[in-house]
Amino acid sequence: MGSALVVGDRGFGLTTFVGLLYAAQLRLGTEEGDEFRFSADRETIRQLEGIYGELVAGRFPEWDADWDTHPLSFVFGFRSGRFPRLGGPGIRHDGGFDSFRVQVGGISVESVAELAEHDAILENSTRRLFQSPVVLPLVDASRLLPSRPEAERHPLERYDRMLAATLDLLGRFVSTSPDRKLRTLYPMFVVTKFDQCPPETLEQFRIPPGIPASWPSGTREAVGESLLTSYLPETLRLLQKAKGRGGHKIALPRWFYSSLQLVPGPEGRVRIARRSRIPAGGWEPEYPFEEYRLLIHQLATLAHRLPSWDEGS
Repeated sequence: MGSALVVGDRGFGLTTFVGLLYAAQLRLGTEEGDEFRFSADRETIRQLEGIYGELVAGRFPEWDADWDTHPLSFVFGFRSGRFPRLGGPGIRHDGGFDSFRVQVGGISVESVAELAEHDAILENSTRRLFQSPVVLPLVDASRLLPSRPEAERHPLERYDRMLAATLDLLGRFVSTSPDRKLRTLYPMFVVTKFDQCPPETLEQFRIPPGIPASWPSGTREAVGESLLTSYLPETLRLLQKAKGRGGHKIALPRWFYSSLQLVPGPEGRVRIARRSRIPAGGWEPEYPFEEYRLLIHQLATLAHRLPSWDEGS
């Protein structure tokens, strides 16, 4: 079983991202139920349904989750050889399911610094959390302000240091795996609140209009590289330095862009637009489903590629 860790800072849309990931799995479970499965423990399902319910009602979740005390952990299952868009050379055709566990955790400067200094005394459950070979860092697009004078601090400067330290810590844990195939860290960046990215920034980086699924080939990676260079330089340096050092590698980052369609609400507030879940019935928030499908499909590809991850190790 592969394992992915979602990391982000307070206010970065972590809760909304988790809710939209849940919305995507509900839709995939309807459209491709013979090839896709989703499971989670009762407490996780309770939290996910609460978050999803807020989104469907047109409200941003006010779920002040303590991800460290009450972590979310859920499993995607993919039938081997039966999910054609996930396929590739070497996948099995035994009719079984490959699975991938997604764990959601919050990060802070203080906790990362403490873990980096005292990782030898971590509990086994925490160690397993940081042995995830796949990491999904969130980047808040609303904070991607246009270029400023170099003397001014950028809103993402603190987060950049924090994220670089976190990836360095995860890399050290990955490097201890006895299986060489698990000594690669796979970063999959999710740009949240992309609908709130300042227009000047979109123009500065020549980000094309329309949904990312319609962008020309290679555009999402090029945009991501520009964002790393301008807003996350320490993270970029770590990604470049870590190639082959310390007993592990870092794969080329992949990029996904999340947004919500908003409509005017009462008292001047905005609400989340909804759309019908046909043919299943009911409603879902208006969000870029294809981005989440692509993200889940990429997890499926890694689930086929990576060796089994033993939770007891």
